Amino acid sequence: MTVIDPSREDPCLYMTCPPPPTWCGEIIPEGLCDHVDVWVDNYFDFGIEVLKEISDAELKFHSGQVDFKIHGKKITDSSLNVKTTKGYDRTIVYLATTKFNTSDIIFKGPSDGDAVLDVITGRFDNNSITFQKKKSDNLVVFEDDVLINNATINTGGGTDMITFMENSVIRGINEITLGPGRDILELPANMRGKGKIVVTDLSSNDTIKIGDQSFRGKGILKGKMNLPEYIQLKSNR
Repeated sequence: MTVIDPSREDPCLYMTCPPPPTWCGEIIPEGLCDHVDVWVDNYFDFGIEVLKEISDAELKFHSGQVDFKIHGKKITDSSLNVKTTKGYDRTIVYLATTKFNTSDIIFKGPSDGDAVLDVITGRFDNNSITFQKKKSDNLVVFEDDVLINNATINTGGGTDMITFMENSVIRGINEITLGPGRDILELPANMRGKGKIVVTDLSSNDTIKIGDQSFRGKGILKGKMNLPEYIQLKSNR
């Protein structure tokens, strides 16, 4: 597995020193130099541009004051490991590829750093998202027209939110495990696609929102509220 880790470079390269003419052989393994480009914008946010499909790669990012953006072609059979930094409020990862497939996304680090995954474009097929953080307040957003198929999401602790925007497309079986805390799951009022949402370990403090309607976990668990058939409840306890 090849490793691409923009955050391992000396920050001097970005903030006070002229950038090198190429990242080939530094951040980008030489075998992938024609597949991937790395850039830094005016706000010193890191970006990876996938020029040709890549697979069996580990994308690593150790956050600080910057966000992380992944754009371009398909990524498959890979992993994205994001380590948040103590003392920084929030780390945002933007994912805008044509397809992100059979890969794992893992957020870890100190509990005081919240994390956001914003899936902006493309197909999100057979991937897992895991927050290995006990108290942070995390957010996952699937934007309009993103196709989500067979996703597995584990929110970890804290007050977390999982949002499927109104025009996102839901297919397959998507399992969302809600950890301790007052979690919110937001779903479209008029779902596109024929997928299912399986909610694991719903608690009385959690909320499921469908369009403008809100269903408190307490009422759902007592059978006082009827959810759409595409939403199923499951317990690991």
